[in-house]
Amino acid sequence: MVGWFDEIWQYLEPAWHLVAGPWVQTWDYRAGLRSWLIPELLAVPMGLGHALSPDTMLHLLLVRLALAALSLVIVGAAVSLGLRLSRLHGIVAGFVAATWFELVYFAPRALSEPIGLALLMGAIWLLLARARPGPRQFAAAGLLMGLCFVARIQYGPALLTLAILAARRDWRGAWLPMIAGGCAALAIDAAANLAMGATPFRWMIEAARINLIEGRARAYGEMPLIGYFSLIAWYWYLATAPILLLAWIGAKRYPALLWVALVHLGFHSLIGHKEYRFVLASTALLVILAAIGSAELLRRLPRRRLALATAGTLALWGMASAALAAGHFRPNWSLEADLAAALERAGRPPGTCGLALYRPRDTVAGAYALYRRDTPIYVLGTPEEAMRHAGAFDTVVAPRAHAAELPKQYRLEACAAPGRTDAPGCVLRRAGGCIPDPAATGIDAWLRASGN
Repeated sequence: MVGWFDEIWQYLEPAWHLVAGPWVQTWDYRAGLRSWLIPELLAVPMGLGHALSPDTMLHLLLVRLALAALSLVIVGAAVSLGLRLSRLHGIVAGFVAATWFELVYFAPRALSEPIGLALLMGAIWLLLARARPGPRQFAAAGLLMGLCFVARIQYGPALLTLAILAARRDWRGAWLPMIAGGCAALAIDAAANLAMGATPFRWMIEAARINLIEGRARAYGEMPLIGYFSLIAWYWYLATAPILLLAWIGAKRYPALLWVALVHLGFHSLIGHKEYRFVLASTALLVILAAIGSAELLRRLPRRRLALATAGTLALWGMASAALAAGHFRPNWSLEADLAAALERAGRPPGTCGLALYRPRDTVAGAYALYRRDTPIYVLGTPEEAMRHAGAFDTVVAPRAHAAELPKQYRLEACAAPGRTDAPGCVLRRAGGCIPDPAATGIDAWLRASGN
């Protein structure tokens, strides 16, 4: 259900705020370094799901389906890039883009990286999958590139690289319409933030100031310059060398894709705080290039062997994807699943009148988008606090190891299967109502006190 809890706090929780009201407001929204455009767009399928079935998770399912549909742009772009070369290239590139484990995993995620990648690939589709794109294609690509920049400003160097390689020195037929499209995207973002009472583009300035000047991101850990190379080798394992070799072969057909991938990877390598998803655009482009490289090698075979060799190649790509998904990448499939399942279960009864998070982790605690009830959410750290404020909540989410510390009237209802982390995953409940307690620490006050 949840990959990184960044999905919840950065995008799904603000979208829930637009749909239903209460939300957990984290430091980045308090500081104003997030655009409201993505939450506003996600609020459309989320609002539809909540209206149709307010007591279920349909609101998140519809968001997932919408994002998965958006990710099909990546597959379409890969197919079109391949078809420009041959039908064989289109088949192999499309199959790999549709089945590669990273792209499958990130497709339904409410994160800026896969959303930005889909928009980037849409621009690549318009600019590189045809021999001579015209002003209309450049204008549409500029709009997509501008929206990609708004979704994730760290894509800026990669977008500039694509623009330079595609437009070259054609100022009237390429640069001007592309810039006009980009300005339209910025205008859309400005309108989205104005609608929320935010100053247009202030979030960009705050994001640069807080992360680059103040170094807030360093608080979440740093890796050396070659950190991403280590991460890619860790997740791709034995497939690393073959993929890179095939990507080099494929880059002879589409050198611009390789340059975009390398610029994106190089730029992010200069940033101390590194997470694998930050370079999703680079790994996706390298895999698509490797698929095209596979087709290049197949084209060298005699026609009588081509069908069998193609089937074998597709099978190898599929097996490699499945093996890597179940290898070092495997823990990501259940990341934070225990806490997400506990929060969903806590909000199932319509009569739930208050929720307490007992001994939560320092950063990840709770979310109304999962809980779904318009009640206070409290944070408690000791058995004495739980006893003192027990009248304010009838439901508790707690770690399995500490569930016995709660007052005896709270009965264990269920514990979610343990995920990758040690997040609280047990739900306890008592009979009776609730009386809101202003003396108990609410989740927003707790986040502000901890700087989260």
